[in-house]
Amino acid sequence: MGATTRMLAAGAALLLILGLGPSANAPPQKDAERGVRRALIRLNQLLGSRDMALLDEFVDADDAMLIGTEAGEVARGRSAIETYLQNIFARPESFAFSWREVQVSVRGTTAWLFAEGTRVFRGETGDVKEPYRLTGVLELHNGRWAWRQFHGSQPVA
Repeated sequence: MGATTRMLAAGAALLLILGLGPSANAPPQKDAERGVRRALIRLNQLLGSRDMALLDEFVDADDAMLIGTEAGEVARGRSAIETYLQNIFARPESFAFSWREVQVSVRGTTAWLFAEGTRVFRGETGDVKEPYRLTGVLELHNGRWAWRQFHGSQPVA
């Protein structure tokens, strides 16, 4: 290994050790938290209006995941997420979320959140509410927070 290669490797290792690698391009903490909360709001708006643009809120990666509350509701990768969204948008009722609590944590260009509240189904017979929890992982891509994993669940009383 030449001197230049050793210097480059040492510099890269130092950046990783000091945590300057991924976080070097990260926004300030408060801006990042606001961005993640905006991503949650966008997801809710697109879901409630049955807008397939919701697919673009997920990273375009084979390991992106959308996990619902029912058995078998696991969509991995863009194509599976698209099919999942088409299926839930074809249902007679629409739904959206009303969050009581949202906690956001950010490290560099990766964020995770926990939200607790209700899922509100809107149909011909009126609204039906049920408890709902969400955990999610988001990544910063081209200045926008995108979902890598959405995992919904219903707490048991």
